[in-house]
Amino acid sequence: MKEVEYNIFNLGTKIVRFKLPKDFVDDINQAYDDKSKELKPHNDQLAGKIADEKAIDEILTDEMRNNFQNLFYHYLTIVTNNEIWEPVLGQAWINEMKSGEYNPVHYHTSPVSEIGLSSVLMLKRPEWYGIEASREEAPANGWLEFTGGDQAPLSRSQVRVDAQVGEFFVFPYSLLHGVYPFNTTDEVRRTLSYNCDLIRK
Repeated sequence: MKEVEYNIFNLGTKIVRFKLPKDFVDDINQAYDDKSKELKPHNDQLAGKIADEKAIDEILTDEMRNNFQNLFYHYLTIVTNNEIWEPVLGQAWINEMKSGEYNPVHYHTSPVSEIGLSSVLMLKRPEWYGIEASREEAPANGWLEFTGGDQAPLSRSQVRVDAQVGEFFVFPYSLLHGVYPFNTTDEVRRTLSYNCDLIRK
């Protein structure tokens, strides 16, 4: 994969947003569309109130896995000038969120390591997330939110983003995050999440 653009959000803990190429996103969507009916449900391992959550390790090519591992390594280089951590890919899954479904605020864990990185890649999204119940100038429907928890006057406790297709957010397991429900559409909001354990070199 060519060099990708990125931005950093800082809640004390850093979130890095990478912008991935369209062909990479298209390849993942195509692989999922071709095999989704054969994939195992992953709901019992996840926090989401989402009917279609499926483990996808078996549909990812070696090239896709290598690209994700390189992005996790890139995160470590950006945030820590990494010298001690080896990123080791864990579980990958896709959430296909429909109107009324949501992902409550949660954090990630691993049976292998207490330290790791999680991620969200936007694969598909509705053109419109529907009617906001109030305050349309401050939308939340379908948006991804990260919560840092620090309420100090000069700190930033929350970041809410209207994630676009191709945006890949990487952040530590311990960072609280969630997705608000949306309405008034039959279109789906499809995301891929990948866990990556950090093992001391």
